[in-house]
Amino acid sequence: MLLKDKNIVITGSSRGIGKHVAIACAKNGANVGITSRSIDELNQVKEEIKNVNPDIKCVLKTADVTEYSQVEQLFSFFHEELGELHGVIANAGASGRWKTHEFESEKFSQILDVNILGVFHTFKATYQFMKKDDKKDKARFIITGSATYPAAMPMFAAYTASKYGVVGFQRALALEYKRENITFNMILPTMVDTVLLRGDKAGDGNAPPNVMHPSELTEYFVFLLTKEANRVSDELIYTNEFEQYRSLLEEIDEEYKQDWDTLKSYLEENEPKIYDNIRKQRRLAQFFL
Repeated sequence: MLLKDKNIVITGSSRGIGKHVAIACAKNGANVGITSRSIDELNQVKEEIKNVNPDIKCVLKTADVTEYSQVEQLFSFFHEELGELHGVIANAGASGRWKTHEFESEKFSQILDVNILGVFHTFKATYQFMKKDDKKDKARFIITGSATYPAAMPMFAAYTASKYGVVGFQRALALEYKRENITFNMILPTMVDTVLLRGDKAGDGNAPPNVMHPSELTEYFVFLLTKEANRVSDELIYTNEFEQYRSLLEEIDEEYKQDWDTLKSYLEENEPKIYDNIRKQRRLAQFFL
């Protein structure tokens, strides 16, 4: 189990990406703290988690990430229940689609509050509880971003602005805490079958072929929580680039997948574009191999 005995907290984990990441963490041996604003959905997720791995500890608590007092109490609770935290995933998100000149200021502000202020609150509240005493296995702070950075989306002005904002926030954190044992990274998926994208239709089994299922993203998050990613920090991981690579791994002959050097040579010669996309995240490429 890749995450055995680690303590991981995921915000926005009652559904979508956060739910599937929490389940994947538990499956890999981690104790998990799950949170959102819906107690009923959290209880359902906890039941799924315990079915996957009854031996891990799963605790839950509701909170609104835009209210710092709630987030502060949230992480005090998780620390009391789980101990020091090895990883925290700032995943809670909000979106909305309107013509910008018709965008209500209150709704615009709400999206920014969840997607930027919520990430700030999450880091601020969790900082004192992160396990930062092991240089060989650093604490991990992971943000769920979006490929709207840098590919801005019309009619999603608030969402796009917020996803640009968290990129800057991550880079500031990575510089400020570079002498501490914390890594900061972001997963930037394209379209995912979640309520944010498809509303009430999410999970109905009828998503278009170019829309990812949330479970397809879990390996990216798991990787960033493992020791293999201990030296990976301030990276932006675009899943669309790696999905081409992962598809290729399923298609090519086994002889080219014997080890990384063999695969690297194959990619350089036959798939230079794919190799160029993934070479900066070599450790992740090796992890998928």
